[in-house]
Parts: sequence; structure tokens; C-alpha cells
Amino acid sequence: MKKFAAGLWTVLCATAASIAQPIDQPAEIYPAEQTDIQQPAFEETQPAAQSAVQQNSDAASVYTANSAASSNIQAASESPAAVSNEPQAADEQPLPEYIPVPKKKTIINFGAGASFIYGNFFGFEGLKNDDMEDPTGFGGDFGIKASFLIIDGLQFSPQIMFRIFNLNHEDEGFTRYYNQTFLDFTFFMRGFITDKIYLEVGPQISINTTSDVKINEDGNFKEKIEQSPAEFGISIGAGYFVHKQVSIGFNWYMGFNEVFPDVRYYFDDDFIPSDRDKYNWSLINLKGAHTMMFKLGVTYWFLQ
Repeated sequence: MKKFAAGLWTVLCATAASIAQPIDQPAEIYPAEQTDIQQPAFEETQPAAQSAVQQNSDAASVYTANSAASSNIQAASESPAAVSNEPQAADEQPLPEYIPVPKKKTIINFGAGASFIYGNFFGFEGLKNDDMEDPTGFGGDFGIKASFLIIDGLQFSPQIMFRIFNLNHEDEGFTRYYNQTFLDFTFFMRGFITDKIYLEVGPQISINTTSDVKINEDGNFKEKIEQSPAEFGISIGAGYFVHKQVSIGFNWYMGFNEVFPDVRYYFDDDFIPSDRDKYNWSLINLKGAHTMMFKLGVTYWFLQ
């Protein structure tokens, strides 16, 4: 019985070995009438497994390429010679730090100005003896100005102004007029108390361009009065910047030299009426006259 069972087992194994196919062999193509036979399940899963393996391989290749590119970029960024001048992307540029810009100070400035003037002649030696008041009147000036910064809070401010100045006073029923024009050169040193308020002081030289002294009544005597060709004095003032380009100012001026130094008094003992055509002379004593003015003006500065 044992021999029969062993022989049968041997026959079965030989038969199975002869009809079996290895798993790596392609499936056998059956005739058309046998297409209803299903293929083994492991043949259906083989493409999916191969696709998964291929995807893993591709992912590994991409990761390797990205790693290599990252290494190259890091090496280039660490190398000073590899710094590029090309602009960075917007999301890669560093944010700029806020640095406050200090306000620039104007070193040199230029402006144009005009003033209203009220003034008088004062200091007459004998005018009060004739019961006469000092000549008073109004005028105005206009011109150009400049300022130069010396140190913080201190400026040198010269100006050239053309002045029209007319005065008059009563003299026993008639009026005497003093009509004048000047070219004023003033050299101010200006100091700022605050950012807007300043004080200024400086010498002034005035060139007399025209002068005409006359009375409004015809008489037997025609005065011959000539004014000094130049005056020298001092001007003191204060001002306020209502705007960074507009300032208003008030100034007081006093002249040092006489206005009519060569005019002789008609009633002096040494005056010879017959020689009056040879001299400058007047029916009133003009000795000792000086100029005083009060000015209120506005200036527009062209630079901020």
C-alpha cells in the first residue's frame, strides 16, 4: 500500500511539473473560444506595482535634483565673487529701514520787499525859535534783499531799497515841501530768538538821487536849498515769519550826519543878501537837521 501511494505521488508531481509555467513568463494566448478563462490576479496587479515603483524613482530623482540646486544656490550665496547685481524678487527683497531725513537749512536766500514809511527831520538848532514844527511826512520803499547763514540762529542780511520820502511843515501861512528820493544800502546782522521771531541791526548808507525843497507861494525871495548827497545812519528792527517764505518787519532808522550841512540862514549876521546867489540859503534855520524814519514792511523770500 505504501509503495502504491508513493508511486501515485511521484506521478502527480511529474504531471504538475510538466504543465506548470514560471511566474515571469508571459501568459499563454488561448484560442478565441477560450477567452472566457480569466487571467491570474497577479498579472493584473503587476502594472500598478511597476507604476508605483516608477513614481518613487521619479520622486527620488526630483528630490536629488532639488537638493543639488539648493546646494549650488547656498554655495553661490556664500561666495563673495558670486554676488549678482540683478534685482531680487519682490518677496525676497529685505524691507528698508526708516531713516529720518534732517531738514535742510537754507544757506543763501533772496527776496523782494516793500515798506511803508513815516518819518521826520529832527534836531534843528533854531526852528523852535520861529514857532515852527519839525517837518514830517510819509513815503515808501521797495527793493531786493538777501540773507546768508553764518551759524545757526545768525544771518547776514544786506538789502538795496529805492526810497521815496516827502515831508512838509507850515511856515507863516505857507507850506514848505521836502521831496526826496534815495537809494538805501543796509547791512543787517539778524539774530533769531525763535524759529520765526528775529531781531536785526545794521548800518545804512543812503545815496540822495533827487531832492527838491520848495514853498507853495511866490515871493520876492527864492530859497536855494541843497541836501547832503549822502546820509549815514543805523537801522534797528524786528520781524516775524508768518510763513516760511513771507516775513513782516518793523524798523527804526536814525541818521548821524546833517541833512542840510551847507545851507546858510538868511538872517544870520554874516549873511550878505546881495551874495545869496552864491550860497545855499533858507529863510529858516536848517542847521542840525537829521533824518528819522519808522518803517513797516513785508518781504517775500524766494527760497524755502
